[in-house]
Amino acid sequence: MVTDPPATSDTSTSVEIVPFFGGFILETLTVGMYGESRNAIREYIQNGFDSIQQAIKRKVLKGGEGLIEIELSGDKTSLTIRDNGAGLPESSAVKTLTAIGSSTKDYRKNAGFRGIGRLAGIVFSETVRFTTKASGEANQTEIVFNAHGMRKAMSPGQGSEISADSLIRQYVSGTQTTNPDLDKHFFEVKLEGLTDPPEECVSFHSLKNFVSEVAPVPYSPLFKLRAALAAAEKEHKVSIDEVRVSIKEGDKDPVDVVKPYRDKHKIDDREVPLDECDIISSASGKWWGWVGKKGTESGAFDEESVRGLRVRVKNIQIDGTQIIRDTFLKQNKSYPRFTEYFLGEIFVDPSWLVPNARRDGFEEDPNWKTMRTELGAEAKKLGRKAYDASTDAQRTVGKLGERLKQAREELDVLRRTAFADVDRAMKLSVEINSWKRDVEKATIGADRSVAAELNEIGANLADIKAECLKKIGVPEKPDVDVEAISLRAREELVQELIVVFEDGLSPACMNAVRTILRAYLDQPDL
Repeated sequence: MVTDPPATSDTSTSVEIVPFFGGFILETLTVGMYGESRNAIREYIQNGFDSIQQAIKRKVLKGGEGLIEIELSGDKTSLTIRDNGAGLPESSAVKTLTAIGSSTKDYRKNAGFRGIGRLAGIVFSETVRFTTKASGEANQTEIVFNAHGMRKAMSPGQGSEISADSLIRQYVSGTQTTNPDLDKHFFEVKLEGLTDPPEECVSFHSLKNFVSEVAPVPYSPLFKLRAALAAAEKEHKVSIDEVRVSIKEGDKDPVDVVKPYRDKHKIDDREVPLDECDIISSASGKWWGWVGKKGTESGAFDEESVRGLRVRVKNIQIDGTQIIRDTFLKQNKSYPRFTEYFLGEIFVDPSWLVPNARRDGFEEDPNWKTMRTELGAEAKKLGRKAYDASTDAQRTVGKLGERLKQAREELDVLRRTAFADVDRAMKLSVEINSWKRDVEKATIGADRSVAAELNEIGANLADIKAECLKKIGVPEKPDVDVEAISLRAREELVQELIVVFEDGLSPACMNAVRTILRAYLDQPDL
């Protein structure tokens, strides 16, 4: 049975809507926005980078003249980030710096565009001070956020009592003062009275490492792969944007920051050369990347600052390695552990994907879905490659484990006969020499867990050999020809050396070695 809708009156009155945004909104955009407070540094560098690119576009700066300077105070109480970009004109500086969640930037061209990154430093400082000036103007603008007061007003006990608008009016102040240098243009943010700051705000080395990892800084001039990456950048038409960033601590000289990639990186404390790379090309043509080649070496890279593949937009790192780790996981549940077997970067066309507000991923849209599919295909290939290398190493461990088992069984036989069969003991000793060489070869390039298993096998084989040699070196029977045994041992040793030398010496050198060994054994047929 269908019932009629309730009757309504013939007259209605409109109701005024008066939005109220409480202080919790700003709390969400500051304290609650960034998973790690150190990402505030990335946000300020990102804004400086945008300002420099704008200055170059306006011909206020020439390409390559841009500079972002970061200064740690000697007493560890403040951090300053200053760029020589376009700055903000006095007519709009106050409005721009006090507008929250609003920006005139184009998300397709600028690294930052939401208008909330400037609030990041409120989390761990007493005061956030912005100072800026545009070229050709006689005044500079200073906007000061009372971060301590804002945090208190945004606390759970008070965040609902004050509107976001009132909070800004109460805890933010501004002034404009004369700056007669008409040619000067800059933007500066100073975090004063650091309160429980991230390590990167008080440690020069931690700050330098973090900036080298996330910022759009250049590669080291000594990095061999620079030429190959420049050629790939030109071919794929997705650029590797760069800006000069320097860090200064107290009265010390500033140091320019470069990316952490070098020609050698450690795997299980071994220096492994990185002379070549594979270039990844996307089917969509909207991104490309490089993966460093480490030859026959296997295992995870030791250095946290380089291991894994990093996704970058305008050469600014998005998240850490989690995006690619998640991509590996979608291909095979055992693959994520292999992400640290690789190092490299993936550069995305900034007009194609939009980073999310936290910059730990991308907005869910069809383009990101396409890229995930394309990344998945590459992750599948890389994961299989690492898995096969790991499996081969495990197979080697299994094979050498069988040889250890065989040696132990042979040793048991020799023990039961009190090592009466000297030739048999010598044969086992010689076989162990060969197996130990296999262990040593397999250990090169193995990851830490496999290397530990191989070292244990090698140590056990060495113990068996030592027992054999000890027993036959003190024979129970007086008629044992000790001299003959010694000669055979020397012959076996020389034969082993011949094999080793043949792999590494030129023919001329090898002939000279043979002459010396012939004289040593008095064997012209060697």
